[in-house]
Amino acid sequence: MGLKESLILRVAKRWISGADLESALLDARLANERGMGAVINFLGEEITDPAAADMQVEEYLRLQQGMYDRNLKGFASVKLTQFGLVADEEGAVRRLNRVADNAERLGQQLWIDMENSRVEEDTVRVYLDALKRHRTLGVALQAYMRRSEADLKTLLDAGGRVRLVKGAYRESREVVYGSRKEVAENFRMLMAMLFDRGEGFAIGTHDSRLVEEARRLADSKHVDFEFEMLKGIRNELKEELVKSGYRVSEYLPYGDRWLAYSRRRMTEHPGNVWLLLRSLV
Repeated sequence: MGLKESLILRVAKRWISGADLESALLDARLANERGMGAVINFLGEEITDPAAADMQVEEYLRLQQGMYDRNLKGFASVKLTQFGLVADEEGAVRRLNRVADNAERLGQQLWIDMENSRVEEDTVRVYLDALKRHRTLGVALQAYMRRSEADLKTLLDAGGRVRLVKGAYRESREVVYGSRKEVAENFRMLMAMLFDRGEGFAIGTHDSRLVEEARRLADSKHVDFEFEMLKGIRNELKEELVKSGYRVSEYLPYGDRWLAYSRRRMTEHPGNVWLLLRSLV
């Protein structure tokens, strides 16, 4: 590992658990002790080799069993391209069903992360088909995507579970809202739809104004939902929400592909660059 990567890793450990499964399980235990659940993702995207995709499945099975054996409160969140979606959709579906079957066997939920616009339509389609067999399966939607309103209506009509997030991939203005104001407005609109029609959904934001809006909606709608936030971000807000009686889960990514994920986190939150600069002192 070069000097640059070593420096980034010092910062990245704020929002990743580490390179191995044991690090993620330890962080899940710490989250539980702070009154939160854990949503764990084994980092990986754009895998086209079938053997490599099968290895991703095996890691998730170990993750699920590790959480069960340690009596941890939480569950896994997968990306379909790490199961080979781009190269072989049928194989990706088979791998997803294997992990989802195991989640149900262990009494756990399972989430599907949303990725870039190139695979969003495929992800929604695969999710809707899998939902017929796995009713507790959930999927993320990104508020900065222009198509998310239509997708959310389709998902709610099917009784799907949704995690609403802002979105972190670099995309064309043709497919995403370009300003923070537009993204926040769309987030509010989608969140209102979830509180009107959803159940078992998650609100994934660190924005205090959006959190307050969710709390206001929760006071009047009284539906089952939780807040989900990234490891290491707004810890004081997580603590306040837990003390106020809300369900909160911490998103805990891990694995040796931490560098690409960390770069995206820094792009999404430029203030994180200051953490890197401070680490040089």
